[in-house]
Amino acid sequence: MSQQNTKPTFSSNQYLLYIAIGFGIWVTGVILVRVLGPQFFEPGSPLLIGLFVFSVIFGFVLQMIVPPIIRVPMKDSLIPVSVMVATALICDGLAIAFTNVYSPDATIKMAVGGWLLWTFGTQVMASLILIGRANKI
Repeated sequence: MSQQNTKPTFSSNQYLLYIAIGFGIWVTGVILVRVLGPQFFEPGSPLLIGLFVFSVIFGFVLQMIVPPIIRVPMKDSLIPVSVMVATALICDGLAIAFTNVYSPDATIKMAVGGWLLWTFGTQVMASLILIGRANKI
Protein backbone atom coordinates (compact mmCIF):
# COMPACT_ATOMS: atom_id res chain seq x y z
CA MET A 1 0.00 0.00 0.00
CA SER A 2 1.39 3.41 -0.89
CA GLN A 3 1.22 6.23 1.55
CA GLN A 4 -0.38 9.38 0.26
CA ASN A 5 1.36 12.71 0.83
CA THR A 6 -1.13 15.36 1.84
CA LYS A 7 -0.27 19.02 1.72
CA PRO A 8 -1.34 21.21 4.61
CA THR A 9 -4.02 23.79 3.95
CA PHE A 10 -4.43 27.02 5.85
CA SER A 11 -7.43 29.28 6.31
CA SER A 12 -7.54 33.01 5.61
CA ASN A 13 -7.53 33.63 9.35
CA GLN A 14 -4.40 31.55 9.74
CA TYR A 15 -2.67 33.53 6.99
CA LEU A 16 -3.69 36.77 8.71
CA LEU A 17 -2.19 35.42 11.94
CA TYR A 18 1.09 34.60 10.15
CA ILE A 19 1.16 38.10 8.65
CA ALA A 20 0.49 39.63 12.08
CA ILE A 21 3.28 37.57 13.64
CA GLY A 22 5.65 38.59 10.83
CA PHE A 23 4.75 42.22 11.42
CA GLY A 24 5.28 41.73 15.16
CA ILE A 25 8.70 40.21 14.53
CA TRP A 26 9.57 43.18 12.33
CA VAL A 27 8.44 45.68 15.00
CA THR A 28 10.51 43.78 17.56
CA GLY A 29 13.50 44.10 15.22
CA VAL A 30 12.94 47.86 14.89
CA ILE A 31 12.81 48.20 18.67
CA LEU A 32 15.96 46.09 19.01
CA VAL A 33 17.81 48.26 16.48
CA ARG A 34 16.68 51.44 18.26
CA VAL A 35 17.63 50.11 21.72
CA LEU A 36 21.01 48.76 20.64
CA GLY A 37 21.88 52.01 18.92
CA PRO A 38 24.15 52.88 16.02
CA GLN A 39 27.33 51.56 17.69
CA PHE A 40 26.09 48.01 17.00
CA PHE A 41 25.61 48.73 13.31
CA GLU A 42 28.88 50.34 12.32
CA PRO A 43 30.29 48.33 9.41
CA GLY A 44 33.10 46.09 10.68
CA SER A 45 31.99 46.39 14.30
CA PRO A 46 32.60 43.27 16.40
CA LEU A 47 29.15 43.91 17.87
CA LEU A 48 27.63 43.64 14.39
CA ILE A 49 29.53 40.42 13.77
CA GLY A 50 28.10 39.14 17.08
CA LEU A 51 24.58 40.00 15.91
CA PHE A 52 25.14 38.02 12.70
CA VAL A 53 26.24 34.98 14.74
CA PHE A 54 23.34 35.39 17.20
CA SER A 55 20.90 35.46 14.27
CA VAL A 56 21.76 31.89 13.35
CA ILE A 57 21.02 30.69 16.88
CA PHE A 58 17.86 32.83 16.97
CA GLY A 59 16.66 31.23 13.71
CA PHE A 60 16.77 27.75 15.20
CA VAL A 61 15.18 28.84 18.49
CA LEU A 62 12.39 30.68 16.69
CA GLN A 63 11.71 27.67 14.46
CA MET A 64 11.38 25.51 17.56
CA ILE A 65 8.89 27.80 19.32
CA VAL A 66 6.73 29.08 16.44
CA PRO A 67 5.00 25.80 15.39
CA PRO A 68 3.52 25.14 18.85
CA ILE A 69 2.38 28.78 19.11
CA ILE A 70 0.57 28.66 15.77
CA ARG A 71 -0.57 25.06 16.39
CA VAL A 72 1.01 23.66 13.25
CA PRO A 73 3.24 20.57 13.30
CA MET A 74 6.89 21.30 12.58
CA LYS A 75 6.69 19.24 9.38
CA ASP A 76 3.98 21.59 8.03
CA SER A 77 5.45 24.92 9.16
CA LEU A 78 7.33 26.03 6.03
CA ILE A 79 4.42 27.99 4.56
CA PRO A 80 3.61 29.83 7.81
CA VAL A 81 7.29 30.65 8.38
CA SER A 82 7.64 31.83 4.78
CA VAL A 83 4.63 34.14 5.16
CA MET A 84 6.06 35.56 8.39
CA VAL A 85 9.50 36.11 6.86
CA ALA A 86 8.03 37.65 3.68
CA THR A 87 5.93 40.04 5.76
CA ALA A 88 8.95 41.14 7.79
CA LEU A 89 11.04 41.54 4.62
CA ILE A 90 8.39 43.73 2.99
CA CYS A 91 8.16 45.93 6.08
CA ASP A 92 11.95 46.12 6.29
CA GLY A 93 12.32 47.09 2.64
CA LEU A 94 9.72 49.83 2.95
CA ALA A 95 11.27 51.11 6.18
CA ILE A 96 14.78 51.27 4.76
CA ALA A 97 13.73 52.84 1.46
CA PHE A 98 11.21 55.39 2.71
CA THR A 99 11.83 56.13 6.40
CA ASN A 100 14.56 56.80 8.91
CA VAL A 101 13.08 54.41 11.47
CA TYR A 102 16.44 52.65 11.78
CA SER A 103 18.68 55.69 11.36
CA PRO A 104 19.00 58.76 9.14
CA ASP A 105 22.58 57.61 8.40
CA ALA A 106 22.64 55.63 5.12
CA THR A 107 25.64 53.55 6.26
CA ILE A 108 23.78 52.45 9.39
CA LYS A 109 20.64 51.71 7.35
CA MET A 110 22.68 49.54 4.99
CA ALA A 111 24.23 47.62 7.90
CA VAL A 112 20.83 47.14 9.54
CA GLY A 113 19.35 46.02 6.22
CA GLY A 114 22.17 43.54 5.69
CA TRP A 115 21.76 42.16 9.19
CA LEU A 116 17.99 41.82 8.79
CA LEU A 117 18.35 40.10 5.41
CA TRP A 118 20.86 37.72 6.97
CA THR A 119 18.53 37.10 9.92
CA PHE A 120 15.55 36.33 7.67
CA GLY A 121 17.70 34.12 5.45
CA THR A 122 19.06 32.15 8.37
CA GLN A 123 15.50 31.75 9.66
CA VAL A 124 14.46 30.14 6.38
CA MET A 125 17.55 27.90 6.39
CA ALA A 126 16.90 26.85 10.01
CA SER A 127 13.30 26.13 9.06
CA LEU A 128 14.32 23.98 6.10
CA ILE A 129 16.75 22.00 8.26
CA LEU A 130 14.34 21.41 11.15
CA ILE A 131 11.33 20.78 8.91
CA GLY A 132 13.40 18.32 6.88
CA ARG A 133 14.26 16.44 10.06
CA ALA A 134 10.61 16.48 11.17
CA ASN A 135 9.53 15.04 7.83
CA LYS A 136 11.97 12.11 8.20
CA ILE A 137 10.37 11.05 11.46
